[in-house]
Amino acid sequence: MTAGSNAVKDTTPKKSRKDAYHEAYEASKVGGEGFFPETLVRDAIVALVLVAVIFALAIIFPAMSQPPADPTSTGYNPRPEWYFLFFFQFLKLFPGSLEPVAAAVIPALVLIFLIVIPFVDRNPQRRWKYRRVALPLGGAVVVLFAILEVGGTLSAPAVPAGQESPQVQLGQRAYREFNCSYCHAINGVGGAVGPDLSQTGAKWVSDNLTAYLANPNAMIPHTLHPKLLFTSDELNNLAAYLLTLGAPVNYSPEAPKLFADYCSLCHAIKGQGGTIGPDLSTVGSRRNIDFLQSFISDPKAVIPGAGMQSFKGELTPSQIHDIAGYLYSLK
Repeated sequence: MTAGSNAVKDTTPKKSRKDAYHEAYEASKVGGEGFFPETLVRDAIVALVLVAVIFALAIIFPAMSQPPADPTSTGYNPRPEWYFLFFFQFLKLFPGSLEPVAAAVIPALVLIFLIVIPFVDRNPQRRWKYRRVALPLGGAVVVLFAILEVGGTLSAPAVPAGQESPQVQLGQRAYREFNCSYCHAINGVGGAVGPDLSQTGAKWVSDNLTAYLANPNAMIPHTLHPKLLFTSDELNNLAAYLLTLGAPVNYSPEAPKLFADYCSLCHAIKGQGGTIGPDLSTVGSRRNIDFLQSFISDPKAVIPGAGMQSFKGELTPSQIHDIAGYLYSLK
C-alpha cells in the first residue's frame, strides 16, 4: 500500500463568491471604525479642502464674462462652452436633414445603452485584465470624445475676423455706450420712443445722417432727439454703423443663376437646394454684405477651419459681389 492511499479526501464544499464576500464584509466590521465621528470627519475635511481649492481657483483665475448680448451685431459667431464643444463638433458630421438624428436619436440610444449595461454585463470580475471587452470599448469612447473636443476647439475662433469693418464695430460700440437702444429699436430689439433704425441705410445718406446726429434740432426743428456730445470719431463711427442697417444692395438678374450653378449643391433657399451647408433663406438678416463677399471669396480667411471651398479663382470679383448682393437681399 502506498503512502498516498492513506490520504483522506477533502470533501468540504468550496465557498461561493457571494459567501466569501459576506464573510469578508462581516470580518471588516469587527473592530472597524464607525460612521460618526471618524468617517464623517474625514469626509468633511476632504470636502472643505476641495471647496477651498475651488474658491482659490475662482479668485486666481476668475471667469471671463463676455459683453452683453447684442442682437443687432452680425460680427459674433455663437459657440457653446468648452464642455459642449464635442457635441458641437459631432453635429457638424451630419447634414441639415439628419441633424435631429444627431441631436436627439443618437443621444437617446446612448442613454438607453448605459441604462441597460448593468443588466447585461453580469461579469463579477472587476480587475482590468478580466475586462477585455469593456475596457477597450470604454477607451475608444474616451478617445472619440477627445478627438471631437479638440476638433470643436480648433474649428473656428469665438469671434471670426473680417465680418465687419473696424469702423462699423466701433460704431456698434458707440451705439451701446450712448444707450441708443433705450429709445430706438433695430430689428425689433430696443425702445419705441424714437423711430425704428432697421432701415436707416435705405433712408439716409452719410452727410445728412452725420449732420443730424451732430445737431438734431438744426435739421429738424423741435425734434425730441437730444443733442449728444459725440467726439468726431464717435460721430463718424456711429453714422457708419447705422448706414449699414437696411442699406439697399443691387444685384443682377444673373445672380440667382450663379447661385444655382455654384452654391445650390450644398445650400438651399426656401427649400430648393442641398443640405450639406446651412440654409440661406434668411442669411441677409444675419450677415452683412462685406462678410458674404469675403466668405465666398476665401472662407478660411474669414473663419479658419471652414469647410467651404474658395471661389476666388473660379468666379470673378464682380460675380462674387453679385452673389453676395443676392444673398444679402434674403431677409
